[in-house]
Amino acid sequence: MSEPESWPVKVYIYDLSKGMARSLSQAFLGKRIEGVWHTGIVVYGEEFFFGGMGGIEACSPGGTFLGQPDSIVDLGHTQIPHDVFLGHLYDLSQSTFRPSCYHLLDNNCNNFSSELAQFLTGNDIPSYITGLPAEVLSTPLGQMMKPWIDAMSVNPSGGHALFPQGNPPVSQNIPPSNTFLTEASSKQATSSGSQTGGSSEREAVSRGSGTSSEAPGATSQSPTGSGGSDSPGNFSVNSEKESQELEPIIYKEEIPSKKPFLDDLSDKLSAKEVSLVSDMYDYLGTPSPSWSLCKEHVQTIHMVIGDGRMGDKLRGEICVLLQDLVLVEDFIELLQNEPTKLINSVLLHFKELTDNVQMSLLKVLTNCCSHEVGHVFLTDSEGGEQCNLKLLCPDVCVGALLHENQDMYSKASSLIPEDTQVEVGSAILECLQKDLPETTAYNLMTGLLQLMKSNEEMCDLAGVVGMNCSAHQKLSPRLRSLCDEAQTMTAL
Repeated sequence: MSEPESWPVKVYIYDLSKGMARSLSQAFLGKRIEGVWHTGIVVYGEEFFFGGMGGIEACSPGGTFLGQPDSIVDLGHTQIPHDVFLGHLYDLSQSTFRPSCYHLLDNNCNNFSSELAQFLTGNDIPSYITGLPAEVLSTPLGQMMKPWIDAMSVNPSGGHALFPQGNPPVSQNIPPSNTFLTEASSKQATSSGSQTGGSSEREAVSRGSGTSSEAPGATSQSPTGSGGSDSPGNFSVNSEKESQELEPIIYKEEIPSKKPFLDDLSDKLSAKEVSLVSDMYDYLGTPSPSWSLCKEHVQTIHMVIGDGRMGDKLRGEICVLLQDLVLVEDFIELLQNEPTKLINSVLLHFKELTDNVQMSLLKVLTNCCSHEVGHVFLTDSEGGEQCNLKLLCPDVCVGALLHENQDMYSKASSLIPEDTQVEVGSAILECLQKDLPETTAYNLMTGLLQLMKSNEEMCDLAGVVGMNCSAHQKLSPRLRSLCDEAQTMTAL
């Protein structure tokens, strides 16, 4: 078998100051700085960079007005195909690296080069480049100049925008960044028709209260769900007792104290972005607000979650706000229409996030699917594969169920999508072989039963693999009841 094709990956490094930073920085900043850096990643015979006007751009190596680079660092080789790389670039152009997201210190060409370098090779660009903004801001002059720097951008001329108006390449169907999408698409096409597809019509969801299932970090207050109706994407409920058992799980954590959280964010975000986060507090604190949040608020959430430099604490705290926001119908409609596609992007890059951020986002997704409008949103099958939440949600759920971290698969056990088939069921069965807390085992058995009722193949699979009922039925009467029902179904 022939070796897979590979391409060299290099970072081209340019000193925008042309040596002036090295000679003048000590006098102005009180410390020596070697250069003011611009970088581009050279691969597949082109140089790719990010600027404040055109967003993600490309040119021939050294083809901008900056001329030839001051230095070149070899990052290694990549075996990622060119079309997959373009798909990843398109994802970035619609989220973290849109032109409007450019910031000279916090989200610039070097952050883009760092992301691409790690995606292609697993290696990062030199740390003296990515660490320069923090080094400058640590000086009195840097702090004094920050408001002025916030308004600046760098966009070397000579390149061409890869995705004007956010359009993918005309001659290419952008491939999925996550290989699961291709696999899931194939499985969708060959799976049995025992489950209905398509989207049900939306019903109004209020900010009222209902009863939810107990879960760690959850409370009994929740929006009203669909009431167990037999709409597409929902399972039928055969009895009043069963309906009571299948109330949605809602996570209601204490929202971070406003002032300390905003103070922490002020070191990372602009004053305008901090103000947008403050708006979210006001919105959640108003019983019936006469105003709505807008796309800029969602983009700020996206920026915090998507930037690993924010740290798990800040990203987790913004997720707590998001947990409450997705319980509001108006906010779900905003998520459906805002251009960055926050939820789609989070699911596409879920595996790249830390465990703590993943667990916070599992709670967000669980809350979102706890009511009709959110459920319809998360099971939307419209658009291309990159936009198909109905395909993305099972991948996240399966990965979390099979995670070695108990907290991870415990959170995932309350996020069993109703519209999935054998893939999620197989992950549930594997998870049930472990020693589990009662709540986790109950959530998993409940989800498994629903899959078995709608898919005969799941009954056969459960009978062959086993459900470890001898261990789980000892944990509580309600689990014993579920185990008895499941064993009866596998015996039919």
